Amino acid sequence: MRAWRPLLTAGLVFVSGVAWAGGAKAWLDRMQDAAHTLDYTGTFVYRHGDTMSAMHIVHRVAHGRVTERLTALDGRRQVIIRGRGRIACYLPGDHREFVERRALVLKTFPAFVPTHLKPLRRFYAIHLGGLARVAGVVTRLVVISPRDDYRYGYRLWADRRNGLLLKAAVINDDGQAIEQFLFTHLRLRRSIPASAVGPIGVGQVHAYKEERGELFPDPQSRWTVGRRPPGFRLAMRLMRHVRGHKEVVQHLVYSDGLAGVSVFIGRRPRAALVHAQLIRLGALHVFRTVVDHRMVTALGDVPMLTVEAMALSVRRLASAAP
Repeated sequence: MRAWRPLLTAGLVFVSGVAWAGGAKAWLDRMQDAAHTLDYTGTFVYRHGDTMSAMHIVHRVAHGRVTERLTALDGRRQVIIRGRGRIACYLPGDHREFVERRALVLKTFPAFVPTHLKPLRRFYAIHLGGLARVAGVVTRLVVISPRDDYRYGYRLWADRRNGLLLKAAVINDDGQAIEQFLFTHLRLRRSIPASAVGPIGVGQVHAYKEERGELFPDPQSRWTVGRRPPGFRLAMRLMRHVRGHKEVVQHLVYSDGLAGVSVFIGRRPRAALVHAQLIRLGALHVFRTVVDHRMVTALGDVPMLTVEAMALSVRRLASAAP
C-alpha cells in the first residue's frame, strides 16, 4: 500500500489517521443512505476478467424498500427484477423465468457498501483517497485495503454531491482491478412508478415456464468449516432444494462483513471428481472437491487461498454423524 507523505511527529500521524478514518466512515454512510433513498435510472458496465457487459438499471425506493429492474444491453437477452428478498430472471429467448427467494440478501452494485466498519478495521485498512471524475461528475474515492491474503481490496468512488456509488473495483494483491463496475450514464428521478420496475420488455409473463429455487433455514447443524480465515463467521445456515431433484443441499454462508463465501455440501455424484477443481471468473473463485463422501463446493469473491482452505476443512459435526 502506498505510504502517506511523512509527517513530522508521531502525534501528528495519529491525529491524521483518526481524521481520515472518520472521513471514510462518513462517506461510506453517505453511500448507504444514497442507495436506500434515491430514485434513479442509468447504465453501467461490468467487467470481470476479460469479459465486459452492460446493464440498464431502474432503481426505485418506496416506503424504505428498494426494487430494481436490470436489463442486459448485450449478449443474451435477460431482465432481472430484484426486491424484497426475491430475484426473478426472465429469459425472453427461452420463455423461462427463474425465481428465487434469498434468505440472505447479497450486496450488489451500487449498494455494495459495508455497514459495520468497526469489526472490519481489524481485517481492512480504510481511508479516503482523492477526487476523480466518473460519469461526468466529481467523485470521492474510499480505499479499502486487506490486512492479509484471505481477502481482496476495494476502491469505491461516490458522487461528491449525494454520495451515490458510481464506480467500484475489486483489487488483487498485485494492485490490479480484477472486477469493476462503472456507471456511464445516470439520471436522478423525483419518483419512479411501480410499473417501471416490472418485467417490461419480456412479453406475456404468463407464457413463461417458471422454475423456482428455494432456500430455507437449516434447523439442525450437520456440517461446519473447520479452518476459517480470521474474521469469517457463520452468517447463515441454509438448505437449498436443487431444481428438478429431490436432493437437499446444505448451504453455509460465511462473511467478514464485506466479503462472503458460500459453502455447499451435497450428494456425491456417480462420476466423482478424481482431482479437485478450481474455476476463476474475475474476482470469483470456485473450488470443488470431495470430503467425507460428499461433494463440497466453496465459492466467493475472495482469493483462491480462502475458498480452498474452507472447502478442504469441511467436516461433519459429531452430533450429526450417521
